[in-house]
Amino acid sequence: YQVAYWKTGSEMDFGMFGLGDFEVASMPYFGQTFSIYCLSPQDSASSGMSMPDAVAAVYGGSAIDTSILCAVNPLSVTLDEVGYQEVLAQKSASQMALFIERVANHMGATVPVTSVQNLNDLAQSVVDGTVNGGGGYSMGLLASYLGSRPDWIEFDSQAKCVANRNVPPSVIGSAIGWTCEQATSFSCAEVSAWCQNNTYKTADYVFSRYYEELGSTNPLVDCSFSGAAIYASADLYDGWSGSAQCVSDAILPSSTTTTTATAAAVTMNTSAAPAATTTAGFLHRDSSGGSGGADFTGYARPVAGGGRQAFVLLVLAFTTFALQG
Repeated sequence: YQVAYWKTGSEMDFGMFGLGDFEVASMPYFGQTFSIYCLSPQDSASSGMSMPDAVAAVYGGSAIDTSILCAVNPLSVTLDEVGYQEVLAQKSASQMALFIERVANHMGATVPVTSVQNLNDLAQSVVDGTVNGGGGYSMGLLASYLGSRPDWIEFDSQAKCVANRNVPPSVIGSAIGWTCEQATSFSCAEVSAWCQNNTYKTADYVFSRYYEELGSTNPLVDCSFSGAAIYASADLYDGWSGSAQCVSDAILPSSTTTTTATAAAVTMNTSAAPAATTTAGFLHRDSSGGSGGADFTGYARPVAGGGRQAFVLLVLAFTTFALQG
């Protein structure tokens, strides 16, 4: 799968992918931090094609879009003008579609399966610069358009500002501490016992109430906490254990009592939350659902640097083999 860089000579000729120069993530390992780089297709001299394309041709499969392997990930860039321009610079409609859908999700909306073509058409127009009378979009104009609630997007009136499950608990804890210092309409010392045993559930309690305290209608700005939060539809946070019982206006289990916040909540870092840019999974509505109405499923589409997950799994598998051997 990947070039064995620790080998030499002819052994270096094997592997469909080498490593590019773009760092997609970092990985802690036994006290050290290692960079994880994007995948770069290797050439096949005998076929005159890249190795991945050659394998796809032999087995009748589809070639991968190698142009996005070493590009910024639209699912992890910041939801602001900088992140928007980074995705726009790729001139990829598929990448822009991921970014736009992520923005919509952060506004408490979902894109029905029946509206995916609308999403793709918008993404293509944004990349081509034909939207806005040919003047193109800025991040502000894109957010304004989505905020106008076009009829192909479904907005959830029960959406809440909750913890981003793709962000480390340490980042969530810092954001909780900062938010508790700012809050005036509720006290973090009164967090329900049901919500104290998990950092994410504690954050659901705190973030949802603070956002409502602000009276905001701009979740992209006021439900972020440096990436620690997401304004999620009920269909998304209902799938997270305990979240629906901790958000504002939730009905807690009858056996739950309100107690003084635990030491874990009290000792959380009260400094401003550091930057965190990942987001929770996307939701699509399948309107062909059964007797209960529409079915909702969360899934992750292929994203920029799509080979990175396989590379990480390969590293873990190799590590496990080495330790067992």
